[in-house]
Amino acid sequence: MIYTQTSTWRKFIELFVIMLIAALLDQYLEMNMTQWTLSPFIMIVLFFSLRYGLTLGLSAFLLTVSYLIVSVELNNGDLFLLFYESDTYLVMLFTLLIAVISGTYSTSFKERYESLTYSYGEIMDERNELKKTIELMKESQRVMQEKVLDSEYTLSRIYQVGIALDQPTPDLIRNEATTIISNLFKAEEVGIYHLDSSRKALRLHVRNGESKRLPQTLFIDEHSFFYKRIFQNKTVTIRTVDDDENTPLVAGPIVSNNEVEEVLIIDQLDFSRLTKYEIQIMSLVLDWMSNRMERAKEAKREEDKENMYPGTRVYYADVFEDLVDVQRMRKEHYHVPFSVVSVDLSSHKNLSVIETEIILRAYLRELDVIGFNQETHTFYFLLPGTEEAKAWMVEKRIKQALRTKGVMPVG
Repeated sequence: MIYTQTSTWRKFIELFVIMLIAALLDQYLEMNMTQWTLSPFIMIVLFFSLRYGLTLGLSAFLLTVSYLIVSVELNNGDLFLLFYESDTYLVMLFTLLIAVISGTYSTSFKERYESLTYSYGEIMDERNELKKTIELMKESQRVMQEKVLDSEYTLSRIYQVGIALDQPTPDLIRNEATTIISNLFKAEEVGIYHLDSSRKALRLHVRNGESKRLPQTLFIDEHSFFYKRIFQNKTVTIRTVDDDENTPLVAGPIVSNNEVEEVLIIDQLDFSRLTKYEIQIMSLVLDWMSNRMERAKEAKREEDKENMYPGTRVYYADVFEDLVDVQRMRKEHYHVPFSVVSVDLSSHKNLSVIETEIILRAYLRELDVIGFNQETHTFYFLLPGTEEAKAWMVEKRIKQALRTKGVMPVG
């Protein structure tokens, strides 16, 4: 890189100061520099011509001529001889040639240098752009590699999900599903609800978490567009700004025979998981869950034929106790309350199990389970999601129904 001076005034100031110093030294010390073979003034012209180009070279020449005139006047010389004496004339012509040749060379060199500098700057800009492009390509390659690795991991994870959901009973499938969803999507509150036949309430099956936002029963407002979207579209639904603030963050349908039977509800979810890809994974899990649930329910119906009284959905007493034990385990692991109510009908042994069930089913929820002990002629009612403190209301409703039908319960 060569020396550059962008200020024109500074260039002329430099020239004037140097010429002034040389002139003062020449006059006060009487050195007669203008008569030297290598005159300092010729060197000044050469220096400024090479350093700043033709303009400053000619300016230095003019100042040199001016000094010669002033010097002749101060020494009482003859100005006529200054311009017509051959020695002086040749020196001035030589100085002019130095100024022109050196200045022209310097100017052309600087123009070429500036052109090369400009080209170099363009090349460096292109180089920087290429470096940025290469860095971007490397970053893209890294992200793509991570995506590939993540996809491989996801395939393995999906396979594990499929294995985990392959359970023999609906309750076990629900239990596994809540755990899987919580782990996959870092969700703190996950619940699976049963949609009752009126489609106006959701009854809790199982819950992972203890939030008040996942109560035992969720009543569906007929004006709730959130649940309407779930029932109509049968896809994973995310809460929007138009939905009520009490609406869950995410919900997905569990479909059986093309009808929504249960709803998966998620709250307190890591928002980074709400990507299109993660939603697709959730939809896949729900589809698998729906398929497994249909198979498990069908298998359970076949199994229950041997566990129920013929022609009814009333369980034998020993099977009913097993179902109570299952509910007890679910309460310990998932904090889902339950209660058991019994009604002694030993004084009405002539009343068949089928007749009693017909009377009672209208006053029970779809989730409620009925058991019957033929020896004591006692009916038992398993109420999932109903706290023991509220079980008396169900018992009162059952007895009132029997009383209305002309059956007087004992106890």
